[in-house]
Amino acid sequence: MQSIKPRAHIASEVPLWIWRAGTGGIMTPHSTAEVLNRIHDPRIHVEPPRAKQTDMRSPAEHVANIRDVFAISMSDLASILGVTRPTVYAWLAGQEPKGEAVIRIQQLSRAADKFNQANIIRLDKLVHRPILNGRSLLDILKTDEDPLEALATIKAIADKEAQTRRESKGANKHLKSLDDVLGESSVAIYERS
Repeated sequence: MQSIKPRAHIASEVPLWIWRAGTGGIMTPHSTAEVLNRIHDPRIHVEPPRAKQTDMRSPAEHVANIRDVFAISMSDLASILGVTRPTVYAWLAGQEPKGEAVIRIQQLSRAADKFNQANIIRLDKLVHRPILNGRSLLDILKTDEDPLEALATIKAIADKEAQTRRESKGANKHLKSLDDVLGESSVAIYERS
């Protein structure tokens, strides 16, 4: 039985030629040692390929997600999905949507997830406003357009408005002394004689 030499000695003692299948080429002793070192190098960590994550939410959870993230009424949700309010209530109760409605629900729910991940402050206040070339996010949700194209614009507007709200809370307010404040709000106390 033949013993296997440690990998460090392979390239230095015996010229090793490896035929690479399918390429018509060979590896030199130097490149062979390099490959062997990389294969056994404990510093190199290779992540196994990740499987595409499957969305395991039910249609009812997707519908609820759309409504919650965009903070819209049942009437608006029904309008977006192109159905009646009783149909939306049935879906929320667990009834399975039919046909292309499932695809539309999942697409809008994934868009809602992206809006939620963007941490848009007070998105509920922006959904109805005509801030996208005269149209609202609600108008876009009702069409087959991709709502994610409006995400950056809405995020920028929300951030700017949040900054304005923060600045207006403390800006331009005169700080009064305690005596001034007490003088304005206190009631005179008279001594009895």
